[in-house]
Amino acid sequence: MTKYRWVFKPPLWLTLVTLLGVTLLCSLGFWQLSRAQQKIALQNQAAAASLQAPLDQTSLLASKRQSQQMRYLPVRLKGAYLNQYNVLLDNKIENGQVGYHLLTPVSLDEQHWLLVDRGFIPLGASRTHLPHISPIKGEVTIEGYLDFSYRNPFISTPMETQEVKWPLRMQRLDTELLGTIWHKEVYTMLVVLNHKPPTSKAWLSPQKHQGYAVQWFALGLTLLLCYLFSQLRRVK
Repeated sequence: MTKYRWVFKPPLWLTLVTLLGVTLLCSLGFWQLSRAQQKIALQNQAAAASLQAPLDQTSLLASKRQSQQMRYLPVRLKGAYLNQYNVLLDNKIENGQVGYHLLTPVSLDEQHWLLVDRGFIPLGASRTHLPHISPIKGEVTIEGYLDFSYRNPFISTPMETQEVKWPLRMQRLDTELLGTIWHKEVYTMLVVLNHKPPTSKAWLSPQKHQGYAVQWFALGLTLLLCYLFSQLRRVK
């Protein structure tokens, strides 16, 4: 009876490519797990913040944190919108529509201004014609929560041109630049007009990230098994 033995002698290049592929796929899996943990932390923070008493002008002016710790804290202010200084934050999409987020400043005191994210407005017929914004006059009650403006890592410049015209279209929110234009100190966080902070429905849920992680790990394992079994040879 002829005896056979199994031999495993893959070429070096294939081993290196396989190791690189498995490492990349596993790295993506661990990244998805880290994203899941971040989302869980954000959900917990939003839930805890929703139980806090709303901040008013005095509280915002007294607070020096303006940091991650204050994210999602509720806010209730009385003030007047400075309609002449509307900002249109570009490159926003909502329900399949392209448009802007409308940001309008309010005055906390003579020197400190705060931007309010009043929500999404559609682009309109053309980018050459900015949408009409109806002013809100008089003192109003502003209720929402504190948040940071999303920064697209692929957009580095705040404005397409150096020309300042109102409403001001911005590609990336830069509160320091606005403070320079207005000669005011602009709060680094926004008030988002929504009574409650976002929930898991507004984000990709932690469970989704965990599911994606399992898929990446499974692909890595599949690649490794394909490499091992494809290079096994039975010889006499």
